[in-house]
Amino acid sequence: MTSRFYQARLAPLALAILIIASGSVFADALPTIPPPLNASTSGADLSGGLSQILQTIAARSPDVLAARAAESQAEAQVQQTRAAFFGKVDAYALNQHFNDPRLTRAITQPPNVALYPFARNQFGYGVDVQLPIDLSGQIAAEVDAARSRANGAHWSIDDVRLRALLQGATYYRNLQSLLGQQAALQKQMASLKVSQRVAQAGLKVGNIAKVSLLRVEAAVANTQAQIAGIEGQMQKLRAQLAALMGVDSFDAPIVSEGSGPHELPADPNRLPPSIQAAISTLQSTQNKLEAAKRAMYPQFSINGGWNHNAIQWDQQAVNTWQLNFGVKLNLWAGGAQKSAIDAAQAASLESHYHLSAAEDNLRAAKLGALALWRAQKAVLAAAEAGLFAATESARIEQDRFRNGLGSATDLIDAEAALANASASVASALAGWWQADDALRYTYGEAPAALSNNASTPASIQP
Repeated sequence: MTSRFYQARLAPLALAILIIASGSVFADALPTIPPPLNASTSGADLSGGLSQILQTIAARSPDVLAARAAESQAEAQVQQTRAAFFGKVDAYALNQHFNDPRLTRAITQPPNVALYPFARNQFGYGVDVQLPIDLSGQIAAEVDAARSRANGAHWSIDDVRLRALLQGATYYRNLQSLLGQQAALQKQMASLKVSQRVAQAGLKVGNIAKVSLLRVEAAVANTQAQIAGIEGQMQKLRAQLAALMGVDSFDAPIVSEGSGPHELPADPNRLPPSIQAAISTLQSTQNKLEAAKRAMYPQFSINGGWNHNAIQWDQQAVNTWQLNFGVKLNLWAGGAQKSAIDAAQAASLESHYHLSAAEDNLRAAKLGALALWRAQKAVLAAAEAGLFAATESARIEQDRFRNGLGSATDLIDAEAALANASASVASALAGWWQADDALRYTYGEAPAALSNNASTPASIQP
């Protein structure tokens, strides 16, 4: 068979072997795709109250998991950028066809072209090596920028986690408030049922008018409607809480707090993760600016390679290698490098302003959250005082109505006032805890239900 036949058969075979070999070398480096999150579990077994719910959110919230994936991506990009220090090695295979026979190797000393083989069809393979020498510091600046982005991604995880925990705690506090309102309405319903039976008995003996009975029955129906409305709101909040936890449903009982918070965040000077992330972003843009400037410096590198070239496989091949040390300085790129520097400067300035705005917003948020914390504490004290008065008023009106001395209107108003006072206490207590959760978020802390925080110095106690 002719040499062209052998080359036509062997060249694709060698190329296939090269591809298979390279695939086996780098197969272990391919990323694995995690299985989708299984959200088929139910929140019915979360009997540990808010603490267990927050632990579930921190472990299963899709937003938190996405932030963790973003951190893994940023860390991989650091390794990818750092790899530029070590250059690269490429294997290649090349099948060439020329219109005229050409030498299979370069002419070397002593020149004897008669001994050099010529061929139209040539096949060769080899290795190319490139190793940058970062005397300009551009690669180092790019690595620093990638590290800063990875730090920012790390702080973003904490910020996303705290925001998810705050959102979950807010849903739970709203459920506690609605639960208090529901309990107050159910208690009002029970009292109205008793008054309804009293009115029915009084109507038979003639000491209570029928209009009084009708008014009590209307109040019973109105209370039932309010209870149904609250039940709908609670179902909505349960669905939102289940979505935040990454579960199908949340049916666990709601545990009410027995008292309000007793302490403020332990470290008033601690920077929250959102500020830390903004600082890392600013550092990253500054490093990118430095890299853009250093790209205008001379770039040094070492290049080399080895080549195996022949007419066909059964003839003596020619092996050549080379090693080059070079320097490159860009003289003109249409203004691309200057534009890259301008863009990096603008990005750095943007990050600086974002950081300043975040610090200003944090300062205002801390002051507002602390004021709300103190206000909610006062609201609870007032609600408890109002509950005491409403309880006594309702007791008096019940006795008067039972003895035929009071009107149904006065009784209904007293029962409604008592229900409102009881609901106000539950709402005020939940609101105080909600204000405490929001205050802790501004200090970079999780809600107090997740962990026990150290006591606050007396200098910043309310």
